[in-house]
Amino acid sequence: MTENVQIALIAGIVAVLLLALWLFKDKLDIFSFNANKKGVTAKMERHQSTSINISGNNQAGNGNEIAVETANVLIENNLQQGDDNLIRAAATSKKQ
Repeated sequence: MTENVQIALIAGIVAVLLLALWLFKDKLDIFSFNANKKGVTAKMERHQSTSINISGNNQAGNGNEIAVETANVLIENNLQQGDDNLIRAAATSKKQ
C-alpha cells in the first residue's frame, strides 16, 4: 500500500470513531483508541442500563412510601389502602 492510501484509511477510521463517539457520548463509560504502525485498536464500553420494576406491593395504613431514583422504572400492580401512601419514581440527573 502506498503512504497516501494508508493515510486515507487512518483518516477514515478516525472519522468513523469520532462519529460513533458523538452519537453515543451519553452512553459511553470507557473509550480508548490506539493507532500505530502495527494497526489500530479501539475499545468502547457503555454504561450499564439500570431498570427497576415496582410491582406486587401492598401499602396498607397511612404515610407509606416507596421511592426510587433511576432512569427506567416500571410501576404496575400495586395496592394502596389508607391515606398519604406514595410510590415515587424520579429520573436521575445526567450531570453528577
